[in-house]
Amino acid sequence: MDINPMRIKQGIIFNIILLLAALLPRLALFVAMPPLPEKILTPLNDSTDYDFLAQEILKGRYCAPSGEPTAFRPPLYPAFLAVIYFFAGTQNLKAVAIAQVFLGVLNAFLCLWTTRQMTGSRLAARLAALGAALYPAFILQAVQILSEDFSRMLFLASLYFLFVGIESKKPRLIYLSGIFFGLSVLNKSVFLGALPFIIVWVYCYWNGLRREKFKIALIYFTCPILLFVGAWTIRNAAISGGKFIPVSTNYPITFAHGVTRFSYYANLWYGRERLMPVPDNYQELTQMRFYRGVREELEIGNNYAYQARRFMRDNKRFMVVLTIRKAIHFWSPFIRNTRWAEAAAFLSMAPVLLLGWIGIIRGFIIKDNRMRKYSILALMAALPVTLPYALSQPDVRYRVGTIEIILLMFAGWALYGIIQRFHLQRVSASSGQGLPANHGGSGRIAKA
Repeated sequence: MDINPMRIKQGIIFNIILLLAALLPRLALFVAMPPLPEKILTPLNDSTDYDFLAQEILKGRYCAPSGEPTAFRPPLYPAFLAVIYFFAGTQNLKAVAIAQVFLGVLNAFLCLWTTRQMTGSRLAARLAALGAALYPAFILQAVQILSEDFSRMLFLASLYFLFVGIESKKPRLIYLSGIFFGLSVLNKSVFLGALPFIIVWVYCYWNGLRREKFKIALIYFTCPILLFVGAWTIRNAAISGGKFIPVSTNYPITFAHGVTRFSYYANLWYGRERLMPVPDNYQELTQMRFYRGVREELEIGNNYAYQARRFMRDNKRFMVVLTIRKAIHFWSPFIRNTRWAEAAAFLSMAPVLLLGWIGIIRGFIIKDNRMRKYSILALMAALPVTLPYALSQPDVRYRVGTIEIILLMFAGWALYGIIQRFHLQRVSASSGQGLPANHGGSGRIAKA
C-alpha cells in the first residue's frame, strides 16, 4: 500500500484543527454560561423531567413523582444522566455539560468519517466536519440538559457503521449499525418512523442474492433494534395493562401542542378564539411530573390528540398556513427569539439548510450511483423524523437538530462540487479547452 507522508501530515494537521474548532467554542460557552440547577431545572423545562428520571434510575425505578411507573420520556438520555450523576454527584449539571462538550467533539469526527465514507472525498468530509464543529445550534446545545448531542452521536455512529458495512460488505458492521439505531430510538422515539424505510434501503443496496439481502436487512440490522425497543415495549405493556407503547406516551401530547393556542406560531396570526380550546394549564401538561403515571398519560394524551385531529380536519387552511410558516421559520430554534437572534440564526443556519438540500438533490441529478444511493437514504431517514415534528412541535427546527447532521454532510459535498467546478473552469480557461465531460461529478467521486 502506497503511503503518502505529505497526506498523512495534512491529515494530522486537519484533525488538530477540527479538534480545536469543536472544543474551544464549546468550552468558551461552558465558561460563559455554565448550566446551574436553579436556572435549568425550571417548572416548564424538559430538563427537569430528565433530571428527575435520572435520579429515579439511581433508585432502581422509572416512575413519575406520584410513584407510579411512567413512559412519558424515552429512557436513554435519563440513563445517560444517571451514569454521570453516579460518578459526579446528583444534579451535577456542569459534569453533564462537560460530557456533552466532548460529545460535540466526537460528533465532529464522526461526521468527518461518515461523510468520507459516503462521498469518497476528503475535502467534502472536512468541510462537513468543520460545519458540524462550528454550527451555532450544535454549540449552544452543549450546555443544555437536553438529548440532542447524545442523539446525534448515536445516529452518526449508526450511519457510519451502516455505510462502512454496505461498502465493505461486512455483516457485523450492519449489526453494529442496528445496535446504535436501536439506542437512537430509545433516546428519541421519533426515529421509529424512519425504521421501515431504512430496512428497505438496506435490503435494496446490500450487494448479494435475495436470500442474503433478507438476512442482512431483517436479521443483522433489524434484530438488535427489535431487541432494545421490544424489551422496553414489553415493560410499557406490563405497567399499562397491556397497552402497546413502543417507546413513549409523549407524542400525543406534543402533537396536540403544535395546533393549540400555545403554539407560538399560531398566536401570531389568529389569537385564542380561532384555535383549539384547551385548559389554561395545558402547557404544564406537556411535562411528565403533572401526570400520575402511564395510565393517565395515555388517557389525557389520547384525548388531546383526538381533539387536535378534529381541529386539523375543521381548519385545513389554518394548518396549511401554519406548516408553511414553520417551514419558512426553520432556521430559528424558537419563535420567541429577539429579532437580532433570529437574524444571526438565519445568517448562520439557513445556508447550511440550503446547501444540504442542494447536495441531496444533486445526488439524484448527477450520474453517480453511489451518491444517488445515499441521497435516497437521506430522504428515508430525514423525512419520517421531520414531518411528525412539523405537525406537532411549535419550535420545529430546534427539535430536528439530530437530523440536521445529514444536511451538514450533504452541504459539505455540495460545497465540494462547487469548488471542483470552479477549479475545472480555471484549468480549462488556462489551457484554452472546454470542461471535461465528467465535470459534473459523474462516476465515482474523485478523492480530494
